Amino acid sequence: MKKMEPRKLFRNLIVEIIIYSLLIFGYYLLVLRWLGEWIASIFNSNLILYAWAGLGLIFVQAVLLDFATSFLMKFIKLDQFGIRRILDVFSDR
Repeated sequence: MKKMEPRKLFRNLIVEIIIYSLLIFGYYLLVLRWLGEWIASIFNSNLILYAWAGLGLIFVQAVLLDFATSFLMKFIKLDQFGIRRILDVFSDR
């Protein structure tokens, strides 16, 4: 992994945050539109199923949004941000 200058690193971080926040907002609207009534009904009838459904939605959101963000970052040819990048930029190796 090549060492990256801090300016590029933080630019990539900002781009990744913007992409990720737009995807999260879209996901939020989709879940509210298509699953909102179902989620409300299971909350009122079965809290255990509601808890499992919530955990499942959190897991699906994490996996899908990570794949989508990674794909978009590669598509626009930017390195993805990560803790290793920060450590590489600020290390004296």
